[in-house]
Amino acid sequence: MNNTMNNTMNNTMNNKKISVAIPHYNNTMFINDTLLPLINDDRIGEIIIRDDKSNDFNKLIEIVDLNNKICNNKIKLFQNITNIGCYHNKLLSINDCSYDWTILLDSDNIYDKTCIDVIFNLPEWNTNIIYAPMWANTFPGNSSPNLNYSIYTNQKISKDIYLREFNNITFQCLINTCNYFLPVKNYVNCMKKYNYERCIIDSLDSAVLFSDWILNKNNIFVVNNLIYKHRLHPNSNYNISSSRKHENNVKHMLFNKIYNML
Repeated sequence: MNNTMNNTMNNTMNNKKISVAIPHYNNTMFINDTLLPLINDDRIGEIIIRDDKSNDFNKLIEIVDLNNKICNNKIKLFQNITNIGCYHNKLLSINDCSYDWTILLDSDNIYDKTCIDVIFNLPEWNTNIIYAPMWANTFPGNSSPNLNYSIYTNQKISKDIYLREFNNITFQCLINTCNYFLPVKNYVNCMKKYNYERCIIDSLDSAVLFSDWILNKNNIFVVNNLIYKHRLHPNSNYNISSSRKHENNVKHMLFNKIYNML
């Protein structure tokens, strides 16, 4: 590719805007840290927050109103009529996005300017690919080695890799961490095919989304130097969920679905 074509591609990419989709549930103590690096970045066209009937929704409204005064109402806030769970709330938050691409970001984690730079420096945005971070840099305290996915850097997660690595704890963390950059329309259309029971699927909601994306003949690409900040706190641990008793059944289901895919 010559310099002229490179420059044209870079200019086109730089003129693009993306969404950020933030599913939220009772995390107002952390969400302001999530919003601060995003609200003044011109590449972020909108920030979608979909609240899953939180107890602290009034506080969330205050936080959004204060930040919208800074960023010219870039943040759009929605609330579910009833609590629908993390899996379905993630899908609704993505469906709310009006741009072609979005970062699906947990409300207690941080994508800073460096992360956005890495995304915009990708040579292309392929609508059959989810772009996954190579490292979820945990804080406070020491980083967790299980959330360092650098062994998969610059790889597409194929069926063979998925099956080979499935029982590796790092791979399990990768598929269930989420916080990806993804194509909105293709992602939503893929997930519309499935109708899962909430009490079962919320045990490993992100792993289900990851696996169903592959099942639809798409790819996940682990991006070199895409490192976001992953906050650890008691409420971030899905093991406290009543759905945890279904975890092994869900893992078995996911493995078999990928194993048997055509």
